[in-house]
Amino acid sequence: MILFFSASNASAAQWEVGCDQVYTTIQSAIDNGNTLDDDVINVHSGTYTEDVIVNKKLTIQVNSGDEVQLQATNTGFTVVNDSTGDGSGSTIDGFNITNSASGTGINISADNCTVKNNDITGGATGITVNGANSALIDNIITGQSETGILGNLTGGFFTVSGNNISNIIGAGLANGITVSTNGSVTDFNISGNTISKISALGVNGSVFVIQLGKSKGADGNPEMANVSNLIVANNIITQINATSAVMGMELISNSINALIFDNAISQLSAGTGGSIFALEAAIIGNGTVLVSENQISHIDTDEQAVGIVTIALGDLKLEKNLVSDINKAKASVGILGLGLLNNATFKNNSVYNVTSPSTAAGIVGVSLENLKMLHNTVMGVTGANDVSMVTAGFNTTLVEGNNLEGDGSGIGMVICSPNGTINYNRIVNYDYYIQNFLFSNFGPSIDEMLKPIDDAIKKHPELEPILKPIRDDLDKMFHQLENSNTTATYNWYGTNSPSDGKFFKGNGTLNYTPWLILNINASPSTINAGETSTITADVYHDSEGGDHSTDAAMFFSGPQVTFTTDLGNLGSKSVVTSWINGFATAILRADEGPGVATVTAADYQIVQTAVTILGSQESSTSVNAATNTIGMQETGTPLNMILLAVFIVFSGMVLKRQ
Repeated sequence: MILFFSASNASAAQWEVGCDQVYTTIQSAIDNGNTLDDDVINVHSGTYTEDVIVNKKLTIQVNSGDEVQLQATNTGFTVVNDSTGDGSGSTIDGFNITNSASGTGINISADNCTVKNNDITGGATGITVNGANSALIDNIITGQSETGILGNLTGGFFTVSGNNISNIIGAGLANGITVSTNGSVTDFNISGNTISKISALGVNGSVFVIQLGKSKGADGNPEMANVSNLIVANNIITQINATSAVMGMELISNSINALIFDNAISQLSAGTGGSIFALEAAIIGNGTVLVSENQISHIDTDEQAVGIVTIALGDLKLEKNLVSDINKAKASVGILGLGLLNNATFKNNSVYNVTSPSTAAGIVGVSLENLKMLHNTVMGVTGANDVSMVTAGFNTTLVEGNNLEGDGSGIGMVICSPNGTINYNRIVNYDYYIQNFLFSNFGPSIDEMLKPIDDAIKKHPELEPILKPIRDDLDKMFHQLENSNTTATYNWYGTNSPSDGKFFKGNGTLNYTPWLILNINASPSTINAGETSTITADVYHDSEGGDHSTDAAMFFSGPQVTFTTDLGNLGSKSVVTSWINGFATAILRADEGPGVATVTAADYQIVQTAVTILGSQESSTSVNAATNTIGMQETGTPLNMILLAVFIVFSGMVLKRQ
């Protein structure tokens, strides 16, 4: 049976393929002279053993409700644009394709093609694309030995959406989606894909789950993808293993704008001496790079491990990302961002549980212009040498509203900036709260770093006119980096009396007074049995009596305050609550009879207040309303290797490639 579809003056025919149909093979339906561009090849249930060549603009689809098995010797479908014809604009829809061991499921070597709803099993590669304006949608790709989706794009757009790629097991190299460009791609969109269970367990085995461009090519230089607008969003990557290196995402492009959003990357592991970069992006365009709401967790290797590393030539924004549970690596970093020319902003990111036997860092932010670190949370960064936050803005640095908590050792914050401001942060439980950067604290001194140039000048005096200006420029730059001028007033350190020894000014200036102090208040302070009192803790006042409550929106939030009472209950005798912009609340319930309740609030420092509980409502009628509140009461007090780790992280971006 032949069906004809009419649109304006053009007609399209539908050709039926299958047992008892007009054609018994897909290829014979395509090759027939009556089959023209824009026709439909409708394939009925059955198993077809053929390698199909598509050299006309066709829609090749499985009949609705049917199941079609295509068993290929080399390639299930090959869409070509060559001397035999042009398959550009074709659609392949709904097939179950089984590959031979070295085969490919679908090979697109034409433009404007769509591949959707196919189930591709086995072979070396699931789908290969060479061309422009291609869309790969809702395909299942599983059991390959090399790559799920392989692209070499010549222009236009490339959309990869809703695909499920799994069980790719290779020896030296295994890839989920890997794409290079051989032309200018306008829009690159990889969204809503799930990629799991990819392994490369041979000698020096490496996995690249989503790869656009390469940080190192065969000649040792980056292979940068030529992509104008980049979107990588809503992808799930999990259960990835390699003996040597794992890259969850590697995105190297010159994009004008880039959005890397809401990707979930977890359970990445590498063997002895291995490196893992869960999300690496180097975007060398002049627009905005937004890395937002990504969730990175459970990274396990023993050499280098980084949750997110992003380098941007334009404005860099890292917002609302969550990185947790990076384990064992000698150099472990939660988030590392570098703004090369413009500004960098880190806002509302969270890093938890980054551990290392050697060097661990929570968030490292660098901008060659202006850097802002706003309302980030870092907890549980632990190593022989650890720092929760490193900030380096070479023009200005603003660090505001962050919540940093250590394990009793390490450094809360290192700053390198000629004009640094650190306000309204929580920095608690560290050996050092804040350090100005000093090279000798983190490795070789300036003189030691310049020694190779000095030695070269002595050994080759004829080179002095060339080397001496370079040496002098480096010396000037290094000393500028060591002369940080930091205003670190109005921060909470977990104590109302921080020790001067917890601050290191280096060769610059560091003013940390006044600091914030913890207060507690009960309202009302006298209640009857069965009534409640609102207990509040805040750090709105500073050590010199200043009130900063009007700046509450600038304060930190997150863990944590512990309230206790010895009479009545707060839900129990003790309750833990989070700070909300420097303020925390609990409710005291008078349910144990009369007396005076001693209520405490603790965030390392402990403060207390009293609440009088009367026996009944009647007995309180003579109490003056003015006694129902009391004023706030105060009580007294009851870096090696970090820079080297950052260098290691950057050098670690250069991994073995294909």
